[in-house]
Amino acid sequence: MKEVVVKKEIVNVIITIFASMLSAFGLYFFVYPANFAPAGVDGIATMLQEISGFSAGYFSLMFNLPLLIVAWFLLKRKFVVYTIIFSVLSSVLLVVLEMVNFPQYVTETDRLIPAVFSGLILGFRTGLMLKIGASTGGVDVIAAMVQKKRSYGNIERIISVICYSIIAVSYFLYKDLNSILLSIVQMFVFEKTAAVLMKDTRNAVEFKIITKYHEEITNEIILGLKHGATIVESKGMYTGQNSEIIISVVNVRQIPEFLNIIKKYPDTFVYYSDVSGVRGNFRWNKEDEAK
Repeated sequence: MKEVVVKKEIVNVIITIFASMLSAFGLYFFVYPANFAPAGVDGIATMLQEISGFSAGYFSLMFNLPLLIVAWFLLKRKFVVYTIIFSVLSSVLLVVLEMVNFPQYVTETDRLIPAVFSGLILGFRTGLMLKIGASTGGVDVIAAMVQKKRSYGNIERIISVICYSIIAVSYFLYKDLNSILLSIVQMFVFEKTAAVLMKDTRNAVEFKIITKYHEEITNEIILGLKHGATIVESKGMYTGQNSEIIISVVNVRQIPEFLNIIKKYPDTFVYYSDVSGVRGNFRWNKEDEAK
């Protein structure tokens, strides 16, 4: 058991190092030469770099370390330790990239490309850190501390307000509406990429069937589709008659098969929707015996 834990922590360290490299590359290669500020602390550091001429790595570390010191006493140590590793390493890498004069993507014709690709890279970076139970620092640390105190608060709204406020302030530096629009595009791509990474990649559909034929339908689901089902007792509000609701999650490609089963049974109502992720015993192997 101890070996498993050690291996997991080693993998987490490797992921953290990789995420910090992605962060430094995405910011230095795409964002800085494109003259727009990304959301969060990265945006503040980018603007200060533009004003002072010093590397954004210094400013990023300057903002993150005080936050992480406070977080050390409020949040889980694992969260803080990996976030510290990420923050320090990504900041150092930004300074190193500037010192070695690493190439940058410079374009005067289509500035949308840096916004999109930096959003993909930074969103992927953030998703990786969230999956291991850590963060990329900055606004994420603030959100984690707020959530610790107010677990039922709308944390997403707080993050959005902070991020869009930083983007709005950047207008006074760049004096260019295009810079604001690029920041918004980058943030949109960033959020979508991080969200996709946080979800399970397996596509599935949840069916809910209201029927009197629960035994027959569940047998077909189990024996024919090789999936499980849950039966919930129900009562029709209009008719007052007792019935059952069958809940089952199946593969997307099995939708036609499922609907063909339902057609066999009159007075059966069904509706279905996409599910964002699936974990657990989703499907038996073909050779498994249905129980």
